[in-house]
Amino acid sequence: MTAPRRAPFQILVLPFRKTGSGTEYALFRRSDSGDWQGIAGGGDDGETPLQAAKREMQEESGLSADTPLFPLQASATIPVNHFAARSTWSPLLYAIPEHCFAADATGQTLFLSAEHTTCAWFSNENARQHLTWDSNRTALWETAERLRDGTLLL
Repeated sequence: MTAPRRAPFQILVLPFRKTGSGTEYALFRRSDSGDWQGIAGGGDDGETPLQAAKREMQEESGLSADTPLFPLQASATIPVNHFAARSTWSPLLYAIPEHCFAADATGQTLFLSAEHTTCAWFSNENARQHLTWDSNRTALWETAERLRDGTLLL
């Protein structure tokens, strides 16, 4: 069986957990670049962004399939030159969308995939300082704001 073809979109999942002292956010350090980020990955042809987010979340962190995922308004575009699959996409495609989600990982344990060297839980401010990508900082900000005002909804 051949591997599914990479769809021209990216997902970002930002796990959070509620603790007695507040909310913490899980970040993952990439094994190839050393960058800190949320869970990131591509969709397979035929997947919706939500389906891709659930699959990537399970593959990269071990979070269960029933972990609540919340779509965020935060979005970004990423230049296609960051992706090996660009050779299978239209030559007129220059940037792909990144769809962002927050995941309530309260009470769950994270596991690492080979894509990461480590993962850790951070406060909002500490996470912001570690994150490499602006799109991740925007998703972090929106998640924190929605948790604060009670509007993080499925």
